[in-house]
Amino acid sequence: MTKSLSGKTVLVTGASRGLGVHLVRALAEAGADLILCARDAERLSTVAQEFIEAGSKVSIIVADITRSEERRRLVEEAGSIDVLVNNAGLEIAMRLLDQTDEDVSRQLELNLATPIDLTRRVLPGMIERKSGVIVNISSMSGKSPTPFNSVYAATKFGLNGFTSSIAIELEGTGVHVGVVCPSFIAESGMWADTGLKAPAMLKEVSPTKVAKAVLKVIAGAREVLVTPSPVRPLLAIKEILPGLDGGVLRAMGVLKVLEERADTIARSRG
Repeated sequence: MTKSLSGKTVLVTGASRGLGVHLVRALAEAGADLILCARDAERLSTVAQEFIEAGSKVSIIVADITRSEERRRLVEEAGSIDVLVNNAGLEIAMRLLDQTDEDVSRQLELNLATPIDLTRRVLPGMIERKSGVIVNISSMSGKSPTPFNSVYAATKFGLNGFTSSIAIELEGTGVHVGVVCPSFIAESGMWADTGLKAPAMLKEVSPTKVAKAVLKVIAGAREVLVTPSPVRPLLAIKEILPGLDGGVLRAMGVLKVLEERADTIARSRG
């Protein structure tokens, strides 16, 4: 049973579109006071207005959090934060050799450097109050190799490692840190925007299930995998026999889908 978030201030990054809107809805229904952050002021205002009209307490902060000075400003303007949801992310699903310098640096900055820095900036207040939660939105690409999307996978592996490490570091402080790892998300978000279908053995997960996973982390879970398949046994086998990675992905139909997506994106760039 998820704890009530009534009276708790929750900051959500990447809140103006895609998965972010579904996370905001679940948090609003749980009674949270919301601070929404994104770069797109118009979209952010539209999202905020929907929940204000529904009776939620919502404020917005427009910021480009790929910039360190903007992250500093965001945390200063937000004030006391009970829960930080690091949701903003970028996926450029292409072969490594098809990616530009900017493609690589943007993914590293937004997906990894930004949640680390925001965590570092909100922690002093949480530790002082002996209470707080940080939820990092990662991916199953941070649990298993993702060919034709290697830079994105590297950022998510890094985010998972950071989450696990800082969670242990913060034991006894009253601050809880956890991670949500979705597979292919249907309806909205980066995967849905491609128009492709997930492999039959994996299927897609709804953004509502991902939002529920965030609430589970807030309630105390360390890691929630959001995937329709029983993947933990496969992940265990991967650790024991890492050379089987490619064969397993090929057998599950994942490799074909990822390669098709990479080729589609590369063609769209000309």
